Amino acid sequence: MKKNITWIIVIIIILVVLAIIFLNAPKAIAPGTSGDEAVIPNEETEEGKIEALEGAEQVVPDASPVSKKGEVLTPEGALVDNTVLPGSSEAPKQSRALDEKEIPLDAVKLTVTESGFIPNEFTVKVGQAITLSLTSGDKTHVFKFDNALLKAIAIGVTGQETRAITFNTPVAGDYTFYCAVPDHRERGETGVMHVK
Repeated sequence: MKKNITWIIVIIIILVVLAIIFLNAPKAIAPGTSGDEAVIPNEETEEGKIEALEGAEQVVPDASPVSKKGEVLTPEGALVDNTVLPGSSEAPKQSRALDEKEIPLDAVKLTVTESGFIPNEFTVKVGQAITLSLTSGDKTHVFKFDNALLKAIAIGVTGQETRAITFNTPVAGDYTFYCAVPDHRERGETGVMHVK
C-alpha cells in the first residue's frame, strides 16, 4: 500500500513539473524576428499597452519584460496580475533554464535543497520590480508564496537547474514562501519575504 502511495506522489510531482515546463515553453517565433524583441501588439491593442512596451527591458531571458516605469508586463504590454493562476497569460512569466551569467546582479538569489532555502528570508521594497532566481541544489522543487496576493508567482526547477521570475512586490508585510512539492514544506523548505 505504501508503494502505491509513493508512486502516486512521484507521478503527481512529475506532472506538476511537466505542466510548469509546458506552460513556460518558448512560443513559436515569427519569421524575420530573432525572438529577443518584446512582442509588438497589433493595431487593435490599446495605446497604453503599446506605450508600455516601448523601452521595456527583458531582465532575464524569456521572462516578463519591465517597463521604464518599473512595472512588470505581459508580452502584450498589459500589467501582469500577481493574483491569477501561475502560467496563465496574465501572470508573470518564469524564465527558461538560466546560466549564472544570465541572472542580474541585483536579483534575489535563492538556492533550495531538501535542507531548505538559502537564504530563507530577504527584504524588498513595496511595489519594487524584483527578479527572483531559484536554483535547485539536488532535485525537483516548486517555489510558491502562501498569500493570494502572490498566487501567480511560481518557479519550478529540476536538479541543478536555475530559473527566474520578475514581479512587482505587493503591499508591506511578511510573505511566507515554500516548496509546493508534497512533503517538502513539512520538512522545512519555507522562508519569508519581508516587504517594507
